[in-house]
Formats: sequence, structure tokens, C-alpha cells
Amino acid sequence: MVGTVSGFAYAVGVAVTIALATAVGTQIISRLSDTASRRRDRYSALVRTLVAWTEFPYRVRRRVDDNPTTLAGLAAIGHELQERLAGDQAWVLAESRYVGKVYIEVRRAINKQVGPAITDAWNLPPVSRPSEMVLGTWGPNTAVTADLDRLEASVGRRFGWRRVGAAVGIGRKARTKPLERTHVEGVGPEEVP
Repeated sequence: MVGTVSGFAYAVGVAVTIALATAVGTQIISRLSDTASRRRDRYSALVRTLVAWTEFPYRVRRRVDDNPTTLAGLAAIGHELQERLAGDQAWVLAESRYVGKVYIEVRRAINKQVGPAITDAWNLPPVSRPSEMVLGTWGPNTAVTADLDRLEASVGRRFGWRRVGAAVGIGRKARTKPLERTHVEGVGPEEVP
């Protein structure tokens, strides 16, 4: 019988097809999970850098001397944080316009608190007693916490069902307008002392 398939051959074909589809599906899900995990790690690092930037004025204020080595070390930390902030901004703008916009707004708000605090910290004398390490209300205010919470909420939109919906075209329309690369006031290193 030419052109007919036995029941056994058909059953084997179906089993192989199901096994192959399961293997491919598992591989796709695994890769998507790995990608999401890497993205979560990168967003976590981005928030850590913003927190370190917020804490930088406290490091400067709590310096124990004005020795050139101490000052150079603090300046190096500040420069490294600014480099990380610039790198984070470039990454987040490429990864998500929505989160990138929120990141720029949050960073601008944080810089309004951190910039003057850094200037003040450099102008104040080094601490000389343990009691001077307790800074009370000095430094960036608690509004920074609300800004970071807003950023974290926007990051949450990059995962879960909203992410799946965007991937299959449900929800927000895809944007086709190219990202404008312009200087954002209050975000560049020239805005921070």
C-alpha cells in the first residue's frame, strides 16, 4: 500500500512531534527566563548605583581629615559613580523608553538633593569626634526614597504579564519614533559639583 501510513508509524510521528515541540518550548521558556533574570540583575545594579550616589554626600561629610589621599579617594568614588550613572542611563534608555524616562526624572530629582549636599559636605570641616558622625537631618532628604520607589514601580512594569502582553502586541502600541539623544538638564556630570 503506497501512500498510507500505518497506525504505529502515525503514533510514532505524533509522539516525536510532541517531544520536539516540548523541547523547543522548554528551550524558549528557559532563554526568556534567563534574559529576564539578566535584566532584573541590571535593574538592581542601576538602583544600587542611585542609592550609592545618594549616600555619597554622607561619605564626604564623614571624612575624618582633609589629607590629599583621603580627598583623592573620595573624588575617585564620585567620578566612578558618575561614570556608572551615565552607563546606567544609556542602558536603561536602550532597554525601555518608559523606564528610561522615569529614570531620567528620578535622577534629576535626586541630583537636586545630592548636588547641594555634596557641595555643602566638601565645604564643611572633617569630623573629629564620634558624635559628629551622627548627621541628624543633614543631607539628601527622604524625598529620594519616594523617587526610588517610583523608579522601582516602573521597573516592575518590565516583567510579568505586561511584558508578555507587549511581546505579543497586546496593550500599548509599539512606538516607531526614534529615541532622541539630547542632553537632559540636571542629569549630566556637569550638573553635579
